[in-house]
Amino acid sequence: MSVGLVLEGGGMRGAYTAGVLDELLKNQIHFPSVYAVSAGACCALSYVSEQYERNKEIFYNYVPDNRYVSIQNLRQSGSLFGFNFIFGELFHNLVPFDEHTFNSSKVHLMVGATDLKTGQATFFGREDMDEHFLPVQASSSLPFLSNIITINDRPYLDGGIAAPIPYERSLLDGNNHNVVVLTRDYSFRKRVGADYPHAFINARYHEYPEFVETLQSRSYLYNRQLAFIRRQEQAGTMIVIRPSSPINISRYEKDPETLVRLYQIGRHDAQIKIEDIQEMLKND
Repeated sequence: MSVGLVLEGGGMRGAYTAGVLDELLKNQIHFPSVYAVSAGACCALSYVSEQYERNKEIFYNYVPDNRYVSIQNLRQSGSLFGFNFIFGELFHNLVPFDEHTFNSSKVHLMVGATDLKTGQATFFGREDMDEHFLPVQASSSLPFLSNIITINDRPYLDGGIAAPIPYERSLLDGNNHNVVVLTRDYSFRKRVGADYPHAFINARYHEYPEFVETLQSRSYLYNRQLAFIRRQEQAGTMIVIRPSSPINISRYEKDPETLVRLYQIGRHDAQIKIEDIQEMLKND
């Protein structure tokens, strides 16, 4: 392995990532390894299964469905996102997932989730996926808005907490070059302390002190990662696809037209980088 594809999360900003990935599929660009968290992990599934425009159909036709994301879900099940619907009826019947292509793929897929006991990221491969894609559910489970997902007796939540942009795992696996897909524009920085009040975090997750510490320092980690990515981009070891203008939507945006516009921006921004990506893959 030498070139990794790294996908940030970002809730419904994932429509941007979906556009990027479809542009890659259109140009028959495939990576030997993919590293993803949260919404990026959800989008990565259709990329690995080579289902062109599947994610677009989901964002346009099914995200507006309350079964996908709603306060009603939160009240009834404890999770804003309806994972039983997403990885059940939607996955198997409404927009069928090509499990054969996914399971036979040679892509080294790594999905990150945050282990509440250690506060560190754990990465799961294709071989760890069950019929309910629990590692992807865990990676997409937001603090306070989702139930804790248990895998092999370990508690997990959002992979974007411990590994907001999971390039470090790609580097660890020996990928000296990476294509990184961000869902924030070049000017964006996380405002320190803007995520969750300290007392609120402690009240909810006091039995997981390592996780509490990681959650409280998330803004620092994210901004450090952005700084590292900029340096690597300048050095030519990373190609970064990021929104060409600020994305001013909610993490829980449900308007289909807004989401498709964001998808189209992703396609446009990816197209600009296609030749550079092809050159990177050819040279490695």
